[in-house]
Amino acid sequence: MDKYEKCAVCGDGFSGDDEKIYCPDCGAPMHRDCYEIKERCPVCREEISFISTESGGNGSSGSEDGVNMQNGRRFPDGNGCEICGRPFEENDERVYCPDCGAAMHRMCYNLTHRCPYEAEHTPRPYFTGSIRMKRANTKPVCDRCGNDLDNGEEKVYCPVCGTPVHKTCWEAEPVCPNEARHAEGYDWEKEHSRIEEEKEKQNEPDPMNDMMFDNFSDMIMQKPIRSADDGEELTCRGVKQSELVHFLGINNISTPRFFAVFMNMANSGKVISLNISAWFFMPLYHFYRRMIGPAVLLTLATFVLMVPTLILQLMQMGNAEPGAPGLPMITLANITYYIMLFMRVALLLFNDYIYMRWSVSKILSIREQYKDEPSDVYYAALEKSGNPRFMYVLGGLSLIFALVYLLNLFISASGMMS
Repeated sequence: MDKYEKCAVCGDGFSGDDEKIYCPDCGAPMHRDCYEIKERCPVCREEISFISTESGGNGSSGSEDGVNMQNGRRFPDGNGCEICGRPFEENDERVYCPDCGAAMHRMCYNLTHRCPYEAEHTPRPYFTGSIRMKRANTKPVCDRCGNDLDNGEEKVYCPVCGTPVHKTCWEAEPVCPNEARHAEGYDWEKEHSRIEEEKEKQNEPDPMNDMMFDNFSDMIMQKPIRSADDGEELTCRGVKQSELVHFLGINNISTPRFFAVFMNMANSGKVISLNISAWFFMPLYHFYRRMIGPAVLLTLATFVLMVPTLILQLMQMGNAEPGAPGLPMITLANITYYIMLFMRVALLLFNDYIYMRWSVSKILSIREQYKDEPSDVYYAALEKSGNPRFMYVLGGLSLIFALVYLLNLFISASGMMS
């Protein structure tokens, strides 16, 4: 609960049945009973005076310079309205002048907005720079003139609803600018707080805006993913997130996907992730990813597994009689076909895990190599070593054509086509 939702005297909160008044000097809210007993505002320390039943109707101004307002009172005991002259009934809503304690019907005060004994009040300084205003995010304005309330001018507060206005504005027109809303129980502090809360909600940063970076790498560099347990930055088997995105390629369209897969595998133990490209385009896909070692091994393995099928096809083309190829060669071709199929399925399921392990190994090696270099040089080396390149696909095609050419030379030399 905000301190201004509590009585400035007793510190208790306000309930719906409490009669709340505001100090006209500093605007501090108080229970009417607390204000009457304390006879001073605890915020601005200005003394006040009430004619109360506890004092036997012999209240004083509370200050040597004050005026004994008992003289000329219609109801020196405070049991009637000093404006209309009628005694209070049990359910009448009452207000009291914070300067002299004169009792009035709330509706009577709303009609005049001044104490009938105003001319006899002892002049006293006004409290400027209310601490009520300091918690607002935007500068509040005077509801009378529309100018900044905290522009250095003295302020006064409506004792009914707490509306702050410049003292000069009040003297020019001593009527609360929110008078029309008094009957509905208008409370300036509550209304102002509600408006400010709405503004704060509107101005709250959208969590999605935090994701609006120039590229994925910028996001990870500035807001790396952290552990929910200890708040520490998560790593990929010892590799920092910034290192990983630079290695995968800052502007590569597939980097967010592989980053998420790698981080999930490294921190959850997961090893399976579907990779359709590895199924359809092996080993050229691995050349594109610059996995040179695995790509060359896959190329050689694929070529070796395809040789029996190629030889079988050549033998069938060279023999006119059906069924001429020997049974062993057909059996070998079938076996190598299923081995090839198994290898493709394995890459479909485990290629991302292999790629993750290979990437981590490369990053750690580059880190050791550039440990004494500036970070920008190190990140540039990561980008150069891991960023996918189509030119490596051309290298893979060249290797495949070279192997096919060698196979043709072998077949020609062995006389299989004759």
